[in-house]
Amino acid sequence: MNHPYSDEGAQLRAIRAYLPALLCAVTVVLGYLIVQPYAEIGIDDDWCYIKSAQVLAQTGHLAYHCAENPMLGWQAYFGAFFIHLFGFSFTVVRISTVFESAATAFLMERMLEGFGLNAWNATLATVSFAVSPLFLPLSFTFMTDVPGVFSIVVCLYLCLRALGAKTEGSAMAWIGLATLSSVVGGTARQFAWLGALVMIPSTLWLLRHSRRVLVLGFLSWAISVCVVIELMHWFARQPYALSESPIPSGIDMEAIKALAECGIYFPALLSVLTLPVLVAFVGRLRGWNRRIAPVFAAACAFMLPLIALILSGRMRIALSSATDFMTNDTFEKLDGFLSRGTHIGIAHNGLRYLVAGVVACGLLGVVIQLMAGKRTHQDVSREDNRISWQTIAVLLGPFSAVYIGLLAAATLQHGISDRYLLPLLPILLLVMARYYQDAIQTNLPLICVLFIGFVGGFSVVATHDKFALSRGYVQAVNEIRSKGVPTTAVLGPFESQAWAQVEKAGYLNDPRIRVPQGAYKPQPRRAPPADCPEYPSLDLTPDLNPQYVITLNPRDCGGQVAFPPVMYRTWIAPHTNWIYFVSLPAPPHH
Repeated sequence: MNHPYSDEGAQLRAIRAYLPALLCAVTVVLGYLIVQPYAEIGIDDDWCYIKSAQVLAQTGHLAYHCAENPMLGWQAYFGAFFIHLFGFSFTVVRISTVFESAATAFLMERMLEGFGLNAWNATLATVSFAVSPLFLPLSFTFMTDVPGVFSIVVCLYLCLRALGAKTEGSAMAWIGLATLSSVVGGTARQFAWLGALVMIPSTLWLLRHSRRVLVLGFLSWAISVCVVIELMHWFARQPYALSESPIPSGIDMEAIKALAECGIYFPALLSVLTLPVLVAFVGRLRGWNRRIAPVFAAACAFMLPLIALILSGRMRIALSSATDFMTNDTFEKLDGFLSRGTHIGIAHNGLRYLVAGVVACGLLGVVIQLMAGKRTHQDVSREDNRISWQTIAVLLGPFSAVYIGLLAAATLQHGISDRYLLPLLPILLLVMARYYQDAIQTNLPLICVLFIGFVGGFSVVATHDKFALSRGYVQAVNEIRSKGVPTTAVLGPFESQAWAQVEKAGYLNDPRIRVPQGAYKPQPRRAPPADCPEYPSLDLTPDLNPQYVITLNPRDCGGQVAFPPVMYRTWIAPHTNWIYFVSLPAPPHH
């Protein structure tokens, strides 16, 4: 006879098993409460996707407006659902992404435990991802990166459940769910289709001993391929959308140079982003020996000239670039003005070099451990229950290779942004944490917690300041409108400018638009007035007739300040900042 409290004890243990995942999800919510990301204006391109969600909520039809490359799909419907519940605002739509971000953190922790990490290591690796300056800021916008990563994590988690299933029926059910989740997930951001197209075949290879699972899995994969192809054809026919081929149409020397620079810069940036876990390997510097000295000397011989070029300002790539480069993709100020953003480049030189030094020591520690060729630790209690490295390689290797190939192709075509690395970051954190757990010590050291706090604090502060700037822009736009100036007469910030164009004309005048034919109207080049920076957005917004510029530089366009400036406060010095209204000189008469 079972003890009357045995079932209750099992339930408590099950609840406790999910506590680390809940902690990871709460971390995202806590970041939201601290940052207070409220701003009724677009952040990067999310204004465009928010517009689609607004139109979907109003009409029930998914429409595009600004040569969007993401399909939006379920993300737009999820945003429209929040609009139906609470009414339309930029903040309401963005809250939907916070739910997706918290769910991503929750499932990622469970996924990492499925890959053999203990609860402590899985939690630290997940929180490192959740508070990274690549993920946290995007969690509070309506950009498509978070939904895409969420879809990949869901698919990967379901594939792990299929591998661990005890019956063929369960395995087939998990494979079917994984395929369905990936197909649906890719309707928001197309790279999520790699789950169905690549991860599912990898999982089936690992389950090839079961003929029934293999046959059903192949059928589900074939159906998913057909659905993906049909969705791509549908998207290519949508007005004002942008459907691009992943295969470059032509390659020149500039494209090859850009690819080579990205090949150095992005691995260095990923090293910086994994800092909270990478720092654990610094302790392996004690394993220095004579075998490693020649390798270190060769690395120095290669790196010293490179570092000299970087410090002299002649080259902006490699590790110091990763700690200094300001991303121009995630958060921008007015046109050419880069924001303080969420990159380590906003920190002072001493802090940047400190981060670079810790990253370099961590990488050297990894090299030392790899060259040692032996384990300094072995967790026998978990050895038989953990997923093997071979399985990890089969499940994640093909996906990573294909995704990196797509990034390379995109770089050759038009360049890529730092945020495109987001799907690779969880994989890298998993591999590093698992290797440390297997080869060095059961638990990641407490210094990892310290660096999580450092990176998370940086991300929170910088993201707060970005939204403070955006709120300042909203105040500035409202201020100039109160003077009787229409939004179509105001240049900048671009998010407000583009919203005004779409509100008036229905779409951005982008030369890449092919459907409907003739939608793009070539415009005579509107050269900026004297002493004004270039405004390439003028070609995208021909229905605007700007008379004023909202700018962070009062000297723009001759410095003819029209109205008193608007103040906004930031947590990063200088704490008091100003947004200016500058009158544009009258165009010359011919």
